[in-house]
Amino acid sequence: MYIQVEYDLNYAGGNYSSVGQFAYIPKELADETGVEEAFRQTTGHDPVHIIHYSEDELYTADGIRLEE
Repeated sequence: MYIQVEYDLNYAGGNYSSVGQFAYIPKELADETGVEEAFRQTTGHDPVHIIHYSEDELYTADGIRLEE
């Protein structure tokens, strides 16, 4: 199970009206370290570039949303 994190390397806070890229962070890692640190470890990017994520919506590694 994975958490979908939307990010944009040009984003560093504030309003965002575009669609960013998506990274899929292992939920187990996010539970252990927090989503921001898991994002850093998984992607190598600073979490300041995170636009949005929801820990309530889970996905496969391929980005397919899992039904509840």
